[in-house]
Amino acid sequence: MLTATRLRKAVMGLLVVSGLVLSACGNDVATDRTKATLDEVGTLIKSAFGRNKTATGPGDPNVMIANALREFEGAPLMFVLREKTGAYGMASIYGQNGRVTTWVTRDVVSMSLDRPMLTATRGFGNDLMSVEDGGAAGLIAARQAGSVQKTYRFLDGQDRTSRLILSCSIVPGETQTVESGVISTSTRVMRETCRKDAFKFTNTYWIDAQGRMVQSVQWAGAENGQLVLRRVRW
Repeated sequence: MLTATRLRKAVMGLLVVSGLVLSACGNDVATDRTKATLDEVGTLIKSAFGRNKTATGPGDPNVMIANALREFEGAPLMFVLREKTGAYGMASIYGQNGRVTTWVTRDVVSMSLDRPMLTATRGFGNDLMSVEDGGAAGLIAARQAGSVQKTYRFLDGQDRTSRLILSCSIVPGETQTVESGVISTSTRVMRETCRKDAFKFTNTYWIDAQGRMVQSVQWAGAENGQLVLRRVRW
């Protein structure tokens, strides 16, 4: 776990997940997600939740990002958007355990990532407790194709753990340039489609030449839906 006092003070001092009150957007979110995630954050939100919807919240997320970059010079930062509710905000690194990095917000909502892959959440409710990825994180970081079995474990509203086992196929896609915060880099789009019977979802990752996740759209469970994770500074 990191011991940098300055980073922890920064995390607890300002980085806030801010809620938006937005109407439902219909069934075209998944279709438009790849294009939307490549746009500026403000445009992403408009695409995801409807261009003519009115939000009540602290303001433009681009302003939030700019303020965080200025306030916490040198600290790694990530923008987080929960598609299902429209909540968005900033997170910074709180801990490191081997290949797993934990990102946290001021209100102690946290996300753990094994390199590019979301493996746990805390503070959302109905949290993702753990993921056994079958080697998927390594394949995605290496920008390689493959097939794996993944096991997701979730905590339900009665504090019981449920398990979901899926077969997942990882396919490298096109090369795209991503500009996000102070980051500008070429990435390979990696798509991971997971299935169990008639149920399926697709996680999308933008991975740079060093194996780093620049941005991604990842499933966090039936209750929490998709999380958009977008690095704005390494």
